[in-house]
Amino acid sequence: MAIRKMNNNARVQKKKTTTTTSISSSLESTLSSSNLSAGSNGSGGSSGGSSKFFVVTPESVNAHADKPNPFECFETAMRQSQRGRKGPLASGTKESALQVRRVGACFCCHARKVKCDKERPCRNCQKLKLQVPEAMCWQFPDFLQVLFPEFIRGHFRKDEMSKFLADNIKDFTVDGVAKPCTVELFSGNGFRAVLSVRAKFFTAKTADVLQHWHMQVGGNKLDLQTRKAVPIGLETAATADGAGGSAVPHKDELKKKAREYIQAMVSEPRYAELVTESLRHTALPRQVLRIVQDYSERSGSGMVKRALSIYAMHYVMTRHLCLTQRAVATLGPSKLVPQNTPWVTPRVLNRQIKAVVDDMMLREMQLLFETFNKSLKPKSRKEWAPCLAAFLVLCLFMESVETAADTFVISENEISLRSRLAPVWKRSFALGVNREVENMPFKQFAFQFHQIYQTHSRDAAARSFNPLVDDACIAQGELDSDAADMVRKLRWFLDDPQWAELDFLTADPILPNEEEHPYPRDVAFNYTGRLVAKFLLSFTDETYIFGRSSSST
Repeated sequence: MAIRKMNNNARVQKKKTTTTTSISSSLESTLSSSNLSAGSNGSGGSSGGSSKFFVVTPESVNAHADKPNPFECFETAMRQSQRGRKGPLASGTKESALQVRRVGACFCCHARKVKCDKERPCRNCQKLKLQVPEAMCWQFPDFLQVLFPEFIRGHFRKDEMSKFLADNIKDFTVDGVAKPCTVELFSGNGFRAVLSVRAKFFTAKTADVLQHWHMQVGGNKLDLQTRKAVPIGLETAATADGAGGSAVPHKDELKKKAREYIQAMVSEPRYAELVTESLRHTALPRQVLRIVQDYSERSGSGMVKRALSIYAMHYVMTRHLCLTQRAVATLGPSKLVPQNTPWVTPRVLNRQIKAVVDDMMLREMQLLFETFNKSLKPKSRKEWAPCLAAFLVLCLFMESVETAADTFVISENEISLRSRLAPVWKRSFALGVNREVENMPFKQFAFQFHQIYQTHSRDAAARSFNPLVDDACIAQGELDSDAADMVRKLRWFLDDPQWAELDFLTADPILPNEEEHPYPRDVAFNYTGRLVAKFLLSFTDETYIFGRSSSST
């Protein structure tokens, strides 16, 4: 093979001569030399080189046929590689690979980019568990059933909603006449965001649907009272009369309005203050939310904005949607809306809207987990700040889930006791749910976050990345300006006297939790600030995640 370089460019052209042609030319040359030498043998007039005989046999020609031509430098490179699997997989191996692909790799193997298997826990996580007993083998979808407990949201299922409407509503008319209305709702004092919905008055079958339990928090105590509810709701296909009337509201339209309402809440300048207004014994959630909201607005991070939206949705789910004063005055002539009662609520409409918000919140959490999965796998340091900010909000969300689960059980039992009925729930059930929230989503994600970024690396060959403690991370420009500003603000919590408060909040538990029925005590004290404090302090000491009995790998 000859290689020549063209004058007009730098490309190399390859002039390839096949092996067959080379052998043929060699044979012809050899035979010619043999004939010439034999013909001049007697004369002795030929040169010394022509007196040599070359004997060519089929064996000599094929002796090196299976070896590469040393003069063909591209031949080996162009030949298809023989590395890797040869032939089909064994049936057992193939089936196992299909099952692993079907269920997906666990997050630990996904982040480390190593092979996982179909068993849970997988072999890699079993090895990790020998060093860190609390570590679990998990995927993000495993967190959903923990963060969205069925005993709280079960009444939002489609079949339960249909049964609730059928059991409590006669029809969407008043004295046989359809009365559509526009309802303005809000989630608490101070919010400028308003949810406007087209609805209808209805005639109730039962008195129960016209009563609504309200819980207020004040003086570290709960006050549970029942008030009248306004007979307003959304007419569905199942409850619509056959005589025409107003159009049945489209679920997608309601979802769109609810989404706009949530985004308006997140965009409120005082969002952090308003959604934490009832949390009085510590300012930590309010301060963290304010820092994260500022980072979200400056950086434009979609991940962080989604986390803030999820927290706002959960706030809506744990509060009543009340009629605005303007709506109360506008609907006054109907004689169906109390005019001198604070916190006027439409119970049926509340449940219908919250069923939509609950679905939205679950979907947004799934999308947030997918973003975490993609952002953390490359271990890119530019993703450290948005992942940190989003998980700080998720810590506050988990604290709210714990508070809601405990409060739900306490409230249901208090209502049963007032009705002289046996309590439906045991508080130990709610406490067990809350232990799962901490042991599964919180501890497992926090542990893997520190593993991915080598927060407390003891390996001399691997440099740790811990901007909350290490000044070099900022000095060397490894964070953009928005992330660096957020880090400087968060560092304030790690200095005295703030550190002492955070350390106190991490107590396990913050307050005794043995009461079977702690009403009217506000159990939010047991949960508020606890997980977010643990996560922040874990950047200074890894034992805040699993305790001093465990250590990172």
